Amino acid sequence: MLHFMSGKEIFDRYQLAALKNGLGSHEFNYGNILYQALRIEGEEKVFKLLELAENTGKRIALTYCALHTESGGEPNMVILV
Repeated sequence: MLHFMSGKEIFDRYQLAALKNGLGSHEFNYGNILYQALRIEGEEKVFKLLELAENTGKRIALTYCALHTESGGEPNMVILV
């Protein structure tokens, strides 16, 4: 029987890999992207996006609005790539 991971389980898996592989690793960088995504969009949306990403071979990315200068260079949207 196949077990499909929930978005929370996927998120936790990436965060554990980030801790295990440490600062500067690909896993650490992606873990930070996922954490930022949570801050921007909230758990429900990010967990759904993680499930979709897992099933389609995509990843979550952050985008920045060039016209939104008051954000101080902070990402303001989460997308799948």
